[in-house]
Amino acid sequence: METTADDPRPAPPRVEAGDVRVALLYVAIVTVLAAAGLDNNPVLGGEPLWPTSVSLPLLIVGAASTVLRRRAPVVVLAVAGPLSVIEILGGGQLGAYLLLFEALFEPVNHGSRRLARATTVLGTALSVLAFALAWIIGGFGPHLWGVLLLATLLVMTPLLWAWEVRHHRQARRDAEALAAAEQALARSRAQQEVEAERRRIAHDLHDVIAGHLGAVSLHTGLAATLPTGEARDRSLATAGESSRAALRDLRAMITVLAEDAEAAPEVTVDWEALAERLRGGDPAAGIELDPAAADPERVDPAVRAALLRIATEAVANALRHGRAPMSLRLHRNGEEVVLTLRNARDGGPVGTGLGRDSLSARARAVGGTARSGPSDVPDGTDGTDGTGGWLVEARLPARPAAPAPSPSAPPSPSPSPSSPTPTPQETP
Repeated sequence: METTADDPRPAPPRVEAGDVRVALLYVAIVTVLAAAGLDNNPVLGGEPLWPTSVSLPLLIVGAASTVLRRRAPVVVLAVAGPLSVIEILGGGQLGAYLLLFEALFEPVNHGSRRLARATTVLGTALSVLAFALAWIIGGFGPHLWGVLLLATLLVMTPLLWAWEVRHHRQARRDAEALAAAEQALARSRAQQEVEAERRRIAHDLHDVIAGHLGAVSLHTGLAATLPTGEARDRSLATAGESSRAALRDLRAMITVLAEDAEAAPEVTVDWEALAERLRGGDPAAGIELDPAAADPERVDPAVRAALLRIATEAVANALRHGRAPMSLRLHRNGEEVVLTLRNARDGGPVGTGLGRDSLSARARAVGGTARSGPSDVPDGTDGTDGTGGWLVEARLPARPAAPAPSPSAPPSPSPSPSSPTPTPQETP
C-alpha cells in the first residue's frame, strides 16, 4: 500500500479474522443466490451467454478476493471488479451486483489516496461510457434511464459512500493527532514553567544568600588582619549582621516556598550595607549614591528592588573575584536609573556562571538591560600594572512600561535630603 503525506500509512494492515469472515460471507451469498435461481437478465439482453456452472466459479473467485479488502484493496478492484462487470453484462447473476459494489467501495475506503482517486475516475468513466453506448445503440428511451439508474446505484453510490467514510476516519485521526499535540504542548509548557521556577529559586538563593555569606567570609577574614581592636570589632559586627540577614532571607524564602509561591522573599539589605561591604574589600572604594535613584516617589518599587538585587550580586562578585580599586555609582539619568560597579581584577578566564545570568534576568524582568564583563581600565587605575578591570552596568527604566508586580512589603520612605546614602528596604 502506498504511503502519502495526506494519508500516512506506515505499513499495510494484516489480514485478520474479520476479513476472512467477510470473504466467506460473500462466497456464501453468491452461492445461495445462484443455487436459488435468483438471477436477472444480462445487460446485453436475451438469455445468459453462459450457464450458472460458469458464473458461480467466477463470482466465488471475486468474492474470495475480498479477503484482501484492507491489506490490498487494489486486488479487489482488479479481480472482483472485472468479474462482476462481465457477469452483469452476460451472466445475470445477482451476486455480481454486490461484488461490483464492494469492488468500488473498498479501494476508496481502505486504499491510498491515489488509488481512491483512480477508482473514482475509473468508475465515473465507465458510467459515462455505458450511458453513451446506451444512447448510441437505442437512442433516448426507457432503457437509457435504466442504465442511468444502474450506474447511480452500482457506481456512484459506493464511491460517494466510501469517500464519506474515508473523510470521517481522517477527521477522527486529525482530531486524535491534534489532541496528542495539545497534550505534548501542555507537557512542554509545564516543563518550561517548572524550569523557570527552578531558575528563579536558584537566582534568589544565589543573589540573596550568596551576597550575605560572601560578606561574612570577607569580614571574618579581614578581622584577623586588622591591627586595632576597634577595627576588628567593627568588621566582626558587619559579619554578624550579614549572617543574621542571610538567616532572615533564608527563612523568608522557605516561607515563600512553603506557603505562597507567588510572593517574593523580602530583601534585607540596603544601599548603606552594600557600601559597607564594598569598603570591606577596598577601604578607599568610591561610593556615589544618588538619593533620587532610590526615591519611591520617582522610581518604581520593582525597579528599586531589581537594582538592589543586581547591586548585591555585583558587590559579592567584586569581593569574591576582584580587588581594589573598587567603585559603586547609582544615579538617575532622566527616566533611566543607572547602576555602575567597577573593580580591578587579575588576568584570567571570564566566568559565565549563574551570577552573570542572574544580573541580566533581573534587568529584563523590569524592562531594562544589564551587562557585565571585562573593561579596559578600571576607575582609579592607569592600566600600567598589567591588570584589567571588571564592569557591571545596569540601565533600568524608572517606570516600567508593563505593570510591575506588587511588592510583598511596603517601600521605605524617601531619604531625607541631608542623607548622603539612601537606605530603603526593597522587595522584588
